[in-house]
Amino acid sequence: MPSRFTSGLQTLCCIVVMLTLVSCKKETKDTPAVPRPEMEYFNLNNREIKANTPGFFMDVNHDSRPDLAFTTLLVGDPVYQVDKLQFLITSNIKINLPVNDNEEVPVMKNGQSIVPEDFNGYHWFELSSILLVQKIISFTAPDVWEGHWKNAVHNYLPYQVNENGKRYNGWVELSVDIAGEKIVLHKAAISKEPDRIVKAGE
Repeated sequence: MPSRFTSGLQTLCCIVVMLTLVSCKKETKDTPAVPRPEMEYFNLNNREIKANTPGFFMDVNHDSRPDLAFTTLLVGDPVYQVDKLQFLITSNIKINLPVNDNEEVPVMKNGQSIVPEDFNGYHWFELSSILLVQKIISFTAPDVWEGHWKNAVHNYLPYQVNENGKRYNGWVELSVDIAGEKIVLHKAAISKEPDRIVKAGE
């Protein structure tokens, strides 16, 4: 049978534990959500980029010059005796692409953040020409597809416009159709507000 002292000690311990739990409970305040920046959208109408067809040039900031170019290039490699059908993205002056040490641009998913600063090993560079995907045509072996974007299906390519020291982030939604030997451009967008984080596809 517990003594009166033991019962009192147990009661005291319970009170201490309860007070500790109450004091550790933090007040949670709802942080206001940052509103999304106002965006301008471009319907690219599933434009197809194929070999032996004109490239597609985008003027995203309406200054009457091409900012982004989606093109193809057929390159012969006599050393390895192969031809390379390359699909490229090229940016003009004051138009930045995020490029890593492997000369790749990121394949983004819907909702991923496009930030104004460098991120995850990618650095914003203007006047870039980057290989998205290429078909290796060999005379002695089956054709092979290579490239960071070869499995892209409705993924997002980030870009950035630099005007008067301010950065406007945007994205292009595209797919790579290996069976059809083409890139398909779905839509694009750019922020109307400078130096804002943009969500791919939103």
